[in-house]
Amino acid sequence: MQISLNDQDWYSVPLPRKSYSFTYYESPHITKLYPSFGPVKHKNEAYMEIEGKNLICPDPNCTDLYVRFGEPGQAIFVKGIWLNETFVKVKIPKYTRPDVLRVELTLNGKDYTNDGKTYGYFDPYVLNAEPRLISVEGTTIVKIKGFGFVNSSETKSLFSSPTTNTILCSGKLCIKEAKFIDKNTLETQTFP
Repeated sequence: MQISLNDQDWYSVPLPRKSYSFTYYESPHITKLYPSFGPVKHKNEAYMEIEGKNLICPDPNCTDLYVRFGEPGQAIFVKGIWLNETFVKVKIPKYTRPDVLRVELTLNGKDYTNDGKTYGYFDPYVLNAEPRLISVEGTTIVKIKGFGFVNSSETKSLFSSPTTNTILCSGKLCIKEAKFIDKNTLETQTFP
């Protein structure tokens, strides 16, 4: 048995009366964190401002705005405060040890950014510095090993000696810039 439908028959099929709509928006992105590091033991509540692009909530009250600190399976979730299309404010969660945590946000409660921004909880402790013998010309790169280091533009090293004649600097002159390698390693250059 063969059934043929003409154009008129097709139009007589009842259509569902429900309508569906989707809202499309550009993905949000985090560009900077202010601050991007802080001490493990904050004396008072500390807040971070997250700068980004396309920080537009799909609902007018931004009820699903959350910030995730850490990896998805072990994260700390904090309710964010929408300031405008460029800034979100969030309370920095307390943390018990030095560590570097990823910071991502969601505007809809489901989809998080993936921009690789991090917040460092610092409480630095130096275990070792290598090499033990350095050049008198000041060209030796010293690796400082320890834990609790964070990536910041303010990382510095202080050189000192129990004898005053060993290092030819004094006070603030004995401070050098240090380069963050990872949360357990810093590099700095010696003084001449």
